[in-house]
Amino acid sequence: MRLRLRSLAWAGVVAAVLAWAATGLYGVEADESAVAYVFGRAVSRDVLPGIHWNPPWPFGRVDVEKTATNFFMPIGYRIDPGVVPPISSLWLTGDTNLLTIRLNVQFSVRSLADFSIVHEKPRELIRRVAEGALTRFLMSETVDGVLGSRRSDLRSAVREGVQAALDQEGVGVAVQSVTVEQLAPPADGGVRRAFQAVQSASADRERLVLEARSYRRQVLAEAEGEAERLRAEARGQRHRRIELARGEAARFHSVAREHARAPEVTEHRLYLETLERLLPGLETYVVEAGDEGRVNLRVIR
Repeated sequence: MRLRLRSLAWAGVVAAVLAWAATGLYGVEADESAVAYVFGRAVSRDVLPGIHWNPPWPFGRVDVEKTATNFFMPIGYRIDPGVVPPISSLWLTGDTNLLTIRLNVQFSVRSLADFSIVHEKPRELIRRVAEGALTRFLMSETVDGVLGSRRSDLRSAVREGVQAALDQEGVGVAVQSVTVEQLAPPADGGVRRAFQAVQSASADRERLVLEARSYRRQVLAEAEGEAERLRAEARGQRHRRIELARGEAARFHSVAREHARAPEVTEHRLYLETLERLLPGLETYVVEAGDEGRVNLRVIR
């Protein structure tokens, strides 16, 4: 009887050990990764998908996380403000102006072992380094630049700054993108109205600059067209005068050749042609002879 009880006790112990060992089985899905610890030391890093075993509590533990999923870290606000103290969304620019900025940092886990081991709170580390990168960018910028032309540079500066800081810490995280949820002047008081007035004035300035540039292009086009017309007329006048000069020169050479062959005939012909050209433009007066055949040359018109 005692032997039977002993056998049952051992069987119970074996069953308990087997049941305890069975709790060490764990599964890893296709979009997950795991890190197995024994006595606080990582013995299996980045465990691949499948069924695995690790000594269960109190000797070991297993951390399983989704690594094929993108996560979001809010900057300048918290998704659940009631869990932890709220975070201010006001930021100071380099020209001592306040802005309300809320960002979302999208990241993925490249190495779960590094993500879990290197830092006690890796997600809070991502928040802190993102806040530092945003602060460094704003320190060298004016409020007009951040709200205007430097808006896209803000996203790239924060993304690159967060990635560089996490790589330096050795946290296995890849920053995918940074999106701007809110970027505006503070809503309290008349600050936003003042900023809106400034933005309206800036828009008017840009409109006037564009109109001036358009008028400048129009005036330049008209001036270039007028200049081209004058150049074309000058080229035509030049061509006409050159052709006239060539014709006169050819006529002179022709007369010179004729004069060389028959000087008297040529001179007589030239004399007659000159009279023929001049006489039609002359006025002729017929004066009768006076007494004793004298002619009065004083003619009054």
